[in-house]
Amino acid sequence: MLDRTIPPNFQEIEAMEFPWPEKNTLQMPLYLLHMGNQPIIELELIFKSGGCYELQPGAAYFTAAMLVEGTATKNAQAIAHVIDYYGATISTHVRKDFCTLSLSTLSKHLRPVLDLLVELLLTPSFPEKSLQRLKKLKVQAIQMADKKNSQVAYKRFCTALFTAAHPYGRKLTVQDVDKIQRDHLQHHYDQVFFAHGAAFVSGQVTPAALECIKQALAHITPQTSLQANPIPCRTLPEKIHLVDGQHLQSAIVIGKKLLVKKDLDFLPMVVVNTLLGGYFGSRLMRNIREDKGYTYGIHSSMVSFLQAGYLAITTEVAQAVTKETIQEIYKEIALLQDELVSEAALQNVKNYLLGHFLTTINDPFSIMQKFQCAYLHGLDQDYYTRFYQQVRNITPLEVRTLARKYLSLDSFTEVVVR
Repeated sequence: MLDRTIPPNFQEIEAMEFPWPEKNTLQMPLYLLHMGNQPIIELELIFKSGGCYELQPGAAYFTAAMLVEGTATKNAQAIAHVIDYYGATISTHVRKDFCTLSLSTLSKHLRPVLDLLVELLLTPSFPEKSLQRLKKLKVQAIQMADKKNSQVAYKRFCTALFTAAHPYGRKLTVQDVDKIQRDHLQHHYDQVFFAHGAAFVSGQVTPAALECIKQALAHITPQTSLQANPIPCRTLPEKIHLVDGQHLQSAIVIGKKLLVKKDLDFLPMVVVNTLLGGYFGSRLMRNIREDKGYTYGIHSSMVSFLQAGYLAITTEVAQAVTKETIQEIYKEIALLQDELVSEAALQNVKNYLLGHFLTTINDPFSIMQKFQCAYLHGLDQDYYTRFYQQVRNITPLEVRTLARKYLSLDSFTEVVVR
């Protein structure tokens, strides 16, 4: 009988290798990853036309969302019928820097679904009735978010880091949604939407399917004349405490501007961040959740946009222990600067990071996501080779040096909402 008290033998992870998509040059770059046993194809079109490039707040979001609401020949119901009939999915997602259109379909239905995608892209009608409906839904979503301490704290944190004037610090408001008009969408579509486009195809892509995709993409002409809004002057760290008197818990966000993916210290700082609060066995979790019992969870994350990045530690605790929680967070950061982490604790973090990475490259679609992440930030496959090498070889002394360099206690912005 299996003795479950004996853990399985540990095997050290050797060099991580996975296929890299090949480039096809059309009017826009097309990257292909032919891989997998299931007859499924995913196509993603990514344009550099996110919130950073809109003239009217919300224009990027609503322009993308309205693509599936109507074309010159189809209304929203007809579009939904075609998608459902073929068991496909077509979705849009807008971030600060990029706008993504995603298509997923069975290989045998590729052509009709592609035809629909091209129609959505080239002949959107932006029907007024649908726009008003989406605006109401967005207002409701914003109002619901604004009732949550954690959402309010995070919004205020981003504004404190980048100022409300910059897209990275600006959050969509009810007033912004009210001001959105169809003309704003049409302008964003005409002048910005197709900027610096690239296509990413993964799955069981036969030569015939690839040719079909190339023919469809030939109709799309990416734009190149695009200027991002400039980042304002650097802001000083702030301590912001907001009280609304309607909640039993305090939402805490502590963080600072940090690095972008191209920076040399970004990858080793991933290790430092993970040790601090980036996984369930982190120092913050052990101290504030397991030892003190102040919270169900606390997490530290590194966010990297094209033009800037930041680190954010987030948690929610009972109001009575708000001060103590903040003290313990700073205590754990200070310990990283003052003491060498043990080899055993650092090895646990290395095993977690490398093991978790392996789980994210086990199918063609997740591998393509890794490629996109590198490509969109101007990196190549060597980025992941360096990730493996730097995670595996980082030392306790390097961890302390990085903590001293980037995590000075007086550099943090602190937001508490209770």
